[in-house]
Amino acid sequence: MYASENPYSPPLTSSIVYDAQIVEDLGLWRKGRVLVMRKGVQLPARCVKSNVPAERRLKRSLYWHHPTIYLSILISILIYAILALILRKSATIYIGLSDEWFAKRHRAMFVGWLLVLASIAMLVAGVGMQDQRDAFPWLIAASPLVFLFGAIYGLLGARMVTAVRISDEYVWLKGVHPDFLADLPEWPYQP
Repeated sequence: MYASENPYSPPLTSSIVYDAQIVEDLGLWRKGRVLVMRKGVQLPARCVKSNVPAERRLKRSLYWHHPTIYLSILISILIYAILALILRKSATIYIGLSDEWFAKRHRAMFVGWLLVLASIAMLVAGVGMQDQRDAFPWLIAASPLVFLFGAIYGLLGARMVTAVRISDEYVWLKGVHPDFLADLPEWPYQP
């Protein structure tokens, strides 16, 4: 049931303003277009993508490592993987999402999986019928591209927020609606 169908729900156009001291105690701030939060803090019951009231929450396990670790790819991908696993920081958060954004997320995952499965079917059809027609080698050649596109589309479409940085105490998130951030106080600390 959508919030607009509930006659007792608050208006969707009004923003929820919190007392600055309450938000400060909660551990929520904004730094430009980035949400800064203490680890373990509960986000308000609002959709982070549309800023409407949201009753459903999505658990996200976020990982981040310093960008200079990417330079180790020049030496070896294996060395990069080991360094990234050892030096990464993690955080588990619960973000509020409206029914509309849950549906968009599920639709992106469905399309991504559909394209991945279609690429496997293209490969099998191309290999199984390559002696019959000249068009089937194109199926074999196109299947890895469809697979890659489907995997990337599904991953990016299902991702709601992205960790910009994670420290031992704080998490920096991008992808949060500007109106959601507007109600939060500015990040008071310097890096």
